[in-house]
Amino acid sequence: MALCIALPGQAGVYKYVNAAGVVSYTDDRDLAAPFNPEELEYLDPDPDKVRLRYTPSGNLFIINELHGPVTVSLQLSTRDGVESLHDLSEPIIVAAQSEQFVDQLHYHGTGALEIHHSFVIGAPSLTQDADLVVPFRGRYRISQGFEGRFSHHLPGNRYALDIPMPEGTPVLAARTGVVFDMKMGFSGSSQDPAARARTNYIRLLHGDGTMTVYAHLRTGTARVQPGQSVAAGQMIAESGNTGYSTAPHLHFALQRNDGQRLVSIPFHFQGQTPQQGGWLGN
Repeated sequence: MALCIALPGQAGVYKYVNAAGVVSYTDDRDLAAPFNPEELEYLDPDPDKVRLRYTPSGNLFIINELHGPVTVSLQLSTRDGVESLHDLSEPIIVAAQSEQFVDQLHYHGTGALEIHHSFVIGAPSLTQDADLVVPFRGRYRISQGFEGRFSHHLPGNRYALDIPMPEGTPVLAARTGVVFDMKMGFSGSSQDPAARARTNYIRLLHGDGTMTVYAHLRTGTARVQPGQSVAAGQMIAESGNTGYSTAPHLHFALQRNDGQRLVSIPFHFQGQTPQQGGWLGN
C-alpha cells in the first residue's frame, strides 16, 4: 500500500484544515485565510519532537522526545479502505520520553493514504487555580495583567502577566516541577507579532499536570536543562527582552491541557490575586 506520514509544520502563526480535511500549519496568513485559520499560541516546542513511525508490517507508533506527556490527534486523508483495531479519532496520550504503539493498520484503498498528526503538550488536567511563589526577587509592577488588551487575548495567555524588570534579573521557579521544554538560543526583540516564534522560554511541568511558563528570557542564561527537577524558588534563568517584546520584561503564565488545547488559568501568589498596575515581590 502507499502511505505517507507527515510531520506537523514548524511552530509558527496559523493552523488550518483544508477542504479535504488535512490539517496544515503556515506562517502565511493569506494562504490559510480561506480555511478559517486558528492563530497559534507561541512558546511551542519543536514539532519534530513528537512524530509518527510506521513499519512495513503496518504497525503505527508515536514517538515523544519531550520531558512531559503529550496529547496526540491523528488525521487520515481517507477512512475508506482503512482497517484498524482502535478508533483513531480519539486523542492519544503519550508519556514523556517514550515510543507508544498505536495500532496495526491495513489499507486496501487506491492512491496514497496520508497520516498527519497534531499534538497538545501535557495530559488533560482539571486544575482551575493554584497558589504560587513569586518568580523573582525584588519588587516590580505588573504592566499587563489577566485578560490584558495588548497581547493577552488568546486562550494560552489570557491569564498571563507581563512584569517589566531589568535584563539579567534572576527568574525563579514559581512551583516545584520538572523542566518540560525550553528554548534559549534566540537573540533580539521586535514589535512584529511574527517574532513570537523567536522567544526564549522555559516551561515547567508540575505534579497536578499544570505548567508554568517563563518567557522573553535572556539568551543562554538557563540554569536548568530539560528533564531536570527544580524546587520552588530555585533560579532557572535570567530575565531578558527576546522575541515579540517592546521592552525588557518577564512573561509568566500558568497553563493546563483542557483536552483540546493549552489554556491559561488564574493563579495567586501567596494568596494574593495579581492585578494590572499592582506590585509584586518585596
